[in-house]
Amino acid sequence: MTQSKLVRAVLAWAALTALGSLAVWATTHISPAEPPADDLSAWALDRLDAARGGTDGATAPGQYTAEGPVVVIAWGRGGILARHVGDEDLVQTVENAVAVFARHLDGDPDWGASAETPVRFTVEVPVGEARLLPAFPYLRELSLVPRLEGVIARHGDDVALVTPEELLSYGAYDSGIPTPVPDLGLGAPVDAIIGRLARDLGRDADEVTVRRFRSLTLQRATYPNTETEPTEELLRRASVEGAEFLLRHQHADGTWTYVYDGSTDHDRPGGYNIPRHSGTTYFIAQVDRYVGMPEAREGALAALRWLQRTRVAQCGDNPCVVDHGRVDVGSAALTVVAATEVLAKEDHPLARRLAEGLTGFLIAQQREDGELMHEYDVRGQAPIDVQHMYYSGEAAFALLKAHEVLGDERALEAAEKLMQHLTGAGWDFLGSRYYYGEEHWTCIAAGEARGRIDLPEAVDFCRRWYEWNDGLQYREGDTPWPVAGAFGVGPVVVPRLTPVGSRSEAFVGTYLLMKHHGMDTAGVRGVVERGLGQLLRWRWAPGPTHHFANPAAARGGMPGSPVDLTSRNDFVQHAGSAWIRWAEVLREEREAGE
Repeated sequence: MTQSKLVRAVLAWAALTALGSLAVWATTHISPAEPPADDLSAWALDRLDAARGGTDGATAPGQYTAEGPVVVIAWGRGGILARHVGDEDLVQTVENAVAVFARHLDGDPDWGASAETPVRFTVEVPVGEARLLPAFPYLRELSLVPRLEGVIARHGDDVALVTPEELLSYGAYDSGIPTPVPDLGLGAPVDAIIGRLARDLGRDADEVTVRRFRSLTLQRATYPNTETEPTEELLRRASVEGAEFLLRHQHADGTWTYVYDGSTDHDRPGGYNIPRHSGTTYFIAQVDRYVGMPEAREGALAALRWLQRTRVAQCGDNPCVVDHGRVDVGSAALTVVAATEVLAKEDHPLARRLAEGLTGFLIAQQREDGELMHEYDVRGQAPIDVQHMYYSGEAAFALLKAHEVLGDERALEAAEKLMQHLTGAGWDFLGSRYYYGEEHWTCIAAGEARGRIDLPEAVDFCRRWYEWNDGLQYREGDTPWPVAGAFGVGPVVVPRLTPVGSRSEAFVGTYLLMKHHGMDTAGVRGVVERGLGQLLRWRWAPGPTHHFANPAAARGGMPGSPVDLTSRNDFVQHAGSAWIRWAEVLREEREAGE
């Protein structure tokens, strides 16, 4: 996508989501009823689990009347095995569900307590209703608060409904409104949902009364996670579990699973690219350097060997990296970052060869003004002077890593020229404010440059950058669901977690840069900790296990958003790198007695 098309798409998306958010809050706010008592909620799940194990369980410690029909769902193999829709009486609905599920509990080995992946139960308890948004194009689709709200249809005494957990399982959230940017989908296909519910009632859509309902999900696993304070120990554990997830899904040839689908326990085909391959390799090497993890080092070296074997070409006097037939600076830069991270712990000939050669390529791509030419024509053996998002910041970071690990003074000189450009004239173009928000690599590089390059412009740039993002970051209570620490514009737009990870990496760099210059760091520290807390909240540890075909294989993954049941390699990479970078800061401050 060209720069101008992306800018137009983002502006349209931002306007649409802002309008939808305002409409939801203004016209359809729900004040939920009191939930069932904790002991009664625990009893409901205990009663179902006891039945699965062949016993009756305890007597209910009380009663609860919901604001709509209670739904009990039995989950297995990543999907719905059975469901029971009751009435508003929680206790009676659970008892009736046990009776309805009895034939499965008695005869199907997959339902038994000893099954390899036993059935898991959820109980969805409605706690309030409200109307849907008007049926205007691209407005009705924004009616539902993701993960919290479903749709109920009535005709006389007959009722049909679809719960939030079911909508999550169907992939309905973030699929209602198409956008030209795949990662920016939003809304839910409300009209299609209404049509399905009407058919379930044997009616046409215009014959049923339809509302949205807020639901409380009772489940055995606590997800989202409640352990979210970014302590050194928790960050270390989360990083290791993320690395274990990636290594579990590394292929024999050294490549990483690009997208893992937790609901099927399978890879999703397509989309593989070199920057994310190398970025993932960088994170794996970070984990090895930080905690000492031999299997991580072997995984990183296997990934570098695949690159050398299949993607390295010759561009003039230097090697370069080919990605889908195109030579670009981003692929080379992140490969340098990965290779130098391997070398930072222990020398290795392959990592050194890649780091030295590709650093030469980056230097050769630099213009007089400090910017880089982002592509190279292998056939014509000449640079192509175009620019793409992220590449220059990645290259600055790579050059600084090359100087640190290889002692290459040419790399430091090139990095200084590039950083001067990135924090000055490089932002004078249409749509720069959007790119400004996304260009986290510049401040990752600036943090790396502290003490080696004296760039007041970079210090000021990153301070302003963090302050700008601070204004976009959710606090507790800003939305009806737990997304504090993420970035967004309202309750109908599901915040993406990858920007939280990548920006948190840069906030850590900014924190270190500002601290180095004796500046007040309380504000940026708060931004860091809120962001890392959001990532810790949604990581799969263990995750929404009832949605997973193989919970053990999914553990340690990081979804793209709270309504995503897939984990892409760079989702884990950015979160993990941010965790490690901050854990290192905490360790250094602890050892220094700060």
